[in-house]
Formats: sequence, structure tokens, C-alpha cells
Amino acid sequence: MGLLTSSIVIFLIGAIETIALLKLFMTQLSEKGIYFSVEAYNKIIIHIISTIDDFLLGMVLLIFGLGTYDLFISKLDIAEEKSRINTIRRPDWLRIGSLDELKSILGKIVLMILIINFLRFVVECNFEQPLHLLYLAGWIALVALAILLSHGKDIEQTKISKKRLAAFKLSKKNRNKDNQ
Repeated sequence: MGLLTSSIVIFLIGAIETIALLKLFMTQLSEKGIYFSVEAYNKIIIHIISTIDDFLLGMVLLIFGLGTYDLFISKLDIAEEKSRINTIRRPDWLRIGSLDELKSILGKIVLMILIINFLRFVVECNFEQPLHLLYLAGWIALVALAILLSHGKDIEQTKISKKRLAAFKLSKKNRNKDNQ
């Protein structure tokens, strides 16, 4: 319950951050029109990054809270276990089958939070020498590699699922033609 309560608090903080972002945007828009200064633009981007960070952290707490409850205390979808026809179901990404699955999902979200914090750092940083830009390029390459290593298998699974779905729809369409 503590994790679920914490996730609600973090989601509320994200909503407050979104309201602050809108207020900043409207203030800048009324004062300067559609042409923002670099400082104003960077402030808006930092607010957006903070909002994304808050909502991702809320998701981590929500997934971890529901996942640990589902794994260790009681199944959340009791009605679904009794009847497979149930129309209201949790999304697949929120169905945790094992502790390893939970750790994998959480690891990916934590990686995304770290990447978003890296983005915030890049926006706030002043690059004074050309070598700093070279360092930035190297860090971006490492971030891309981290995403590829953590999500590469998921991307392939999504492609396979899409191919299977397309083949299923095609076979269903062919069966309907044959029946007519």
C-alpha cells in the first residue's frame, strides 16, 4: 500500500509540475510572443523533462507495488482466473509472472529515468570547448547502446508479434472469402 500511495503522490507532483509548465509557457507566450529566448526555451524543456521524470517514477512505484502484491500476496485478477471471458483486464505490461519479469520491467524504467536525467544535464550544461561536444557524442552513443541492449529483444518480439497478427488477419480474411 505504501508503494501505491507513493505512486499517487508522485503522479500528483507530476500534475503540479505540468501546471507549472503551462503557467511558464503562457507567461513566456504573453510576454515575448511566439519567439522565446534560449533561456526561456531551456526552462520549458527542463520543466518537460522533470514532468516526464515524475511520471516515470510514479510508474515504477505503481508497477512495483502491483507486481509485488500480485506475486507475493494475492492475484489481482481473481475474476479473470475464474472466467476467461472477462472484458476488463489489466494491460499485458502490468501482468507480472515472475520476480525476474518484475526486475526486468523495473530495470528498463529506471534506465529511462537515468536517460531523462542525462537529457536534463545536457540541456543545463554549457559546452565551452569542442572537446566537450566530443564527450557529449560519446555519452549519447553509450546511452543509445544501453537502450539497444535493454530494449533490443523487446523490439524483435514486437516485430514477430506484428507479423503473426498480420498472418492471422490474412488467414481469417481468406477463410471468410472461401466461406462466401
